[in-house]
Amino acid sequence: MFDQILDNFRKATESTIQLQQELTRQWFQQWASIPGMPTPGIKFGTTGAAAPVASATKQISGAVTELLDKHLKTLDAQYRAGIRTIEDAFRVMEAKDLEQFRKLTEELWRQSFNSLKAVIESQLRDFQAATEKGIEAVSKGMPSIKS
Repeated sequence: MFDQILDNFRKATESTIQLQQELTRQWFQQWASIPGMPTPGIKFGTTGAAAPVASATKQISGAVTELLDKHLKTLDAQYRAGIRTIEDAFRVMEAKDLEQFRKLTEELWRQSFNSLKAVIESQLRDFQAATEKGIEAVSKGMPSIKS
């Protein structure tokens, strides 16, 4: 039983990580396709025509850093939830009868799914907020691509 619970939790965590990686990959691909976006390694000054690009780059960098900080907190919460799940799984094994076992098992699954749902929703909100900040930075700093 523990193997199945841990395997399902591992699969859910792997799926969450893959989702995060795919969202980040697509996000950076979109930034790379924007005309006039700086490429890595190019130095921009803070005067003249390069100032808006430098400002947008700095704002995007801040948004990405904030996103990664939130991701770190989410990952920490996932590990804590995993620890609680393991502790709860041991409590399930202490059930005195089948009814208590069923009730504890249902509660364990409900908590696990609610935890996963909360993590995914949080990550999507954080990603959306970072994307909005990036779009805002680009639209303010890159007047030539405004619609």
